[in-house]
Amino acid sequence: MDRGVTVVVTRVVRPGREDEFDRWVAEFEAAVRKREGHLASVRLRDDQGLNHLVHLFDDQEHLAAWERSAQRDLLIAYGNELSDVRRTTADGLHSWFTVTGTTRRWKSFVLTWLAVYPILLVLSSFIKWAAPGLPQPALLAISSCTLTALLTWVVLPWVGRRARPWLFRPARPEAREPAGLGSRR
Repeated sequence: MDRGVTVVVTRVVRPGREDEFDRWVAEFEAAVRKREGHLASVRLRDDQGLNHLVHLFDDQEHLAAWERSAQRDLLIAYGNELSDVRRTTADGLHSWFTVTGTTRRWKSFVLTWLAVYPILLVLSSFIKWAAPGLPQPALLAISSCTLTALLTWVVLPWVGRRARPWLFRPARPEAREPAGLGSRR
């Protein structure tokens, strides 16, 4: 039972298009489920706009028939307006849970540091001004707690949404595969 073909499409949703993208995914998945040879689908997503759309077909011919369909072309054209795409395929059922397209650590580091430095500078200067005799451990406790809260609930979600096209873009442009589940022809 190691037949089948798995298609993994990673889409990075453009900021402000999240609701449209959710509706598009529902329409796309409804259409692909009706295709002959379609075995399963799953959507894996995070709150930063990264979506993995995984589809399993029983064989390459059924996948190719779906990829040649006019209905799919229309859906993909609209999906490309809402998000940027990466696509991979693998033969066999063993690859059903293989997911690609995560961010580079150095990009996460740069964004985090750019968010932390100015906040920490302002915060520590303010605390030193407001409480000049505060011992170092108390100063660090107040500033680290405030900084962590601001980063977790305000700054990093905001920065992540705005930086997602850069954050998830590959280091080198990838060759586009023709007739891919997630690419334009």
